[in-house]
Amino acid sequence: MTYNPLTVVWANGNDVVVSSRMAFGYFTPPPYEDAEYTILPGTVVNDTHYSVTALCRGCTYWAPYGNDPTSLDPNGENYLAFASSGVPVGDPAANDTTFGIHERVGHWVHNFQPAQTIDFDSWAEGNDDGESPTSTVTKTTLLTTFSTSTLHSTTILKTTVTMAGVSPSSATATVSSSHSTSTSSSIVSSAPVPPVPSSCSGVSAFRFGYQTASGWKAVKLAGSLTGPRGLVVDSEGNLLVVQSGKGVTAHTLGADGCISSTKTLFSNPSLNHGIGLTPDGKTLYVSSMTTAWSYAYDAKAQSVSAQTVVVKGMQQGGHPTRNLIIPPATPHLLVIQQGSYSNFDYESLNKAVARAVVKVFDTRSVPSGGYTYASQGWLLGWGLRNEVALAVDGNNAIWGVENSGDDFARTINGQSYDIHNDNPAEELNFLGDPSQANDQWYGYPTCFSVWEPSVIKDKSFKVGQQFVVAPNSTYNDDTCTQRSVPPRLSIQAHSAPIGAVFDGTFQNLYVTLHGSWNRSPATGFKVSVVPFTKLTSGEYDPVAAADCKTGYTDVFWSTNVGSCTGSTCFRPSGIVFDKVFSRLFVASDNTAEGELFMLVKS
Repeated sequence: MTYNPLTVVWANGNDVVVSSRMAFGYFTPPPYEDAEYTILPGTVVNDTHYSVTALCRGCTYWAPYGNDPTSLDPNGENYLAFASSGVPVGDPAANDTTFGIHERVGHWVHNFQPAQTIDFDSWAEGNDDGESPTSTVTKTTLLTTFSTSTLHSTTILKTTVTMAGVSPSSATATVSSSHSTSTSSSIVSSAPVPPVPSSCSGVSAFRFGYQTASGWKAVKLAGSLTGPRGLVVDSEGNLLVVQSGKGVTAHTLGADGCISSTKTLFSNPSLNHGIGLTPDGKTLYVSSMTTAWSYAYDAKAQSVSAQTVVVKGMQQGGHPTRNLIIPPATPHLLVIQQGSYSNFDYESLNKAVARAVVKVFDTRSVPSGGYTYASQGWLLGWGLRNEVALAVDGNNAIWGVENSGDDFARTINGQSYDIHNDNPAEELNFLGDPSQANDQWYGYPTCFSVWEPSVIKDKSFKVGQQFVVAPNSTYNDDTCTQRSVPPRLSIQAHSAPIGAVFDGTFQNLYVTLHGSWNRSPATGFKVSVVPFTKLTSGEYDPVAAADCKTGYTDVFWSTNVGSCTGSTCFRPSGIVFDKVFSRLFVASDNTAEGELFMLVKS
């Protein structure tokens, strides 16, 4: 249902609230400003149910945020969908409230032709006899108009209620790393070590319980953010944050190390994760599910200009994140990942589909209107289910950390048994030099990696070996060994890695493990570190062997991880170092409260 107008309704006492939204990813759909609703007769609430009859202006033609226009056929059948949940919304009185994931979904085909009638205008007036609505306040003559507009980069929701003898009332609610890297073994900076606060005045306490590893300290820098995801630090040391469904915000750090000011850099509700800066700090890149844009960026003024579409036509639907990274030694290259459309996206075996891939685009020669993702650029690996976390090592080579599959069973001779709780593993993959095409296949959607060998009863495996869910005579586990690139290191199944960054010496890769719904007890909800070393060949590589389960350790984690959900624990997302690699910034996009943290070695 992404990139389509959503009519979200719920009961609030004896009234019905109608909220105009549009979804762009796995976060609460933000207000959609181009639709206006009028509640018509037939809207009613009672003790057991509610029903809504409404007119929507702006729901039959739309072209959001760089996408091609979409329209419904007024003279024929249209494919529509619904979703519902029995869980109450966060605040029933607030038009811009948050709400949880749906519990039920369905589709139907609706014929719009019967609406082509001379009576339509009278219906739209709110009275079936064609007269103006009466001034009597009843459940069937309540006329309510909802509109959404954007003003000074702040989303304003205005609800006007017209009823007998009452003045219109209104409710308003306001709703990696960018450092310069060479191919040397470490980054040395003569800049002074920036301050580390013990706490920040005016910032609320940590929303959820946490622990840090020995020698580490966590400080909360900000709360009440909207789905904070990707992070970068600009040339002035400002922290830029993608807030899902909102846009990009700039946060200035004061002399005490706390945030001294915050501003909206620009609004774009379709942004959901990806953000990057060129090493000179002058070009900013961001991405939505379908489009990547560039901006000229002024760090001193904290302003952008010259918006340009760099890449277009990415898949609308499926895994929504399109993370991106700019390799510092090749700043003209833009690396963008695109995940699969579903758990098992078999169409992605056709490379031309360009799903479950990482691709590279040369920004020195962007065609008019932008590159088309599927047919242009070059591959940096395929068969990568959802390689959200991307990082660059000291050789300017790309590493990816993959979200693997859900709900797995192993099928042997037609008999299936469950292996999903601890398989398949999340993967740390080496993708290589972004200036050179990498046509290697990493296994998806056929070959997956083992995390817990003991639950696979029909065959003996080691950690990190690849398997197929239903081996047969033509394609089996041995086929994976012959054709697929296995992970360099494996991570606990369902940890959901979505952010990664190397330290200044490239001896440690820090990874945010967002946490998943698909394991009991839950796992993830933490920041972990993978020790790296530089080999005699000059390449960087994890210290641990590929079949090791202890190749990473935890730095910052939820205290009650086994019972964590998307709203009961912090959910680390974006991660980036400051300019001198002394402070590690981490975002949490928990639906109850988005937060920003600083992690430092104490």
